Amino acid sequence: MSAHAASVGHPGRCPHWSDPAHQAAITAAYDSLCEALTGPVATLRLVGARSPLVPPAHRVRELGRLAKASQLPARAALLRWGALPPAVRHDLLDAWFGRAA
Repeated sequence: MSAHAASVGHPGRCPHWSDPAHQAAITAAYDSLCEALTGPVATLRLVGARSPLVPPAHRVRELGRLAKASQLPARAALLRWGALPPAVRHDLLDAWFGRAA
């Protein structure tokens, strides 16, 4: 996902990929998503289910593996960002830049 795609519809609202605070927030959100994907309710929801609100679990895990292997923190943040559901991305953007108009 490009930085542009991450902020579509909200000009100027894009994570600062090289900012350690943004990287930490993205990592924390990704870790929370992974915890949610391993819970008992998630098992029922993810078996063969597709949802536009949550990326498939295998895709979340794949992006996480690529992020963990990356030597570039900004790239790792971008990969984890790609695994986050749109609502989580929106919440992070609101926290960093205020609510979108």
